[in-house]
Amino acid sequence: MMLEKLSDGLQSAVSRIIGAKRIDETLVNDVIRDIQRALLGADVSVKLVFELSNRIKKRAFEEKPPPGTTPKSHVLRIVYEELVGIVGNGLNIELKP
Repeated sequence: MMLEKLSDGLQSAVSRIIGAKRIDETLVNDVIRDIQRALLGADVSVKLVFELSNRIKKRAFEEKPPPGTTPKSHVLRIVYEELVGIVGNGLNIELKP
């Protein structure tokens, strides 16, 4: 049940980006707020949520999209990479060759 709620919250945040006509500071802040709510609702550490939010915001405003990438795709990639980063760090998975 908790994972479903987390999934729904994250999907809502991603859908907000996909449905946007343009990417601006207000949209990024709203998406970050949606992600924060979803993660905090799933009992993720407040410190970790705050760090993730800051990384997404910093990258979204400071990184330029690679050539051929739309701002929308770029922000989606940032959100994806940062979420994968916290999951990978939280699980402490070691991959063996």
